[in-house]
Amino acid sequence: MLVTDIEITHYHYNKDRARHVANVCLTLKDRVVSLFCQTDLPEAENPAARTRALLGDAMRQLLRMPEFRTGQATLEFAEPLRDRLPPELA
Repeated sequence: MLVTDIEITHYHYNKDRARHVANVCLTLKDRVVSLFCQTDLPEAENPAARTRALLGDAMRQLLRMPEFRTGQATLEFAEPLRDRLPPELA
């Protein structure tokens, strides 16, 4: 399945849990998947590192979905999105 767009919304830093939290929305050909993501980076971490970490959590969750976990579907990213992905996913 081809991911054609990624949008990160409702970002905030949760001081009580020392976590960056956001909704990550992935647009695929036949569906839109919205995931609640979080990462345990320092509060002052640069925005690019936060984005990569949140996308990494989104991919971890997405790859646990039955169609990907069983190998029925593979996950691919449109060319313009690849530079935003964590290195292990690009």
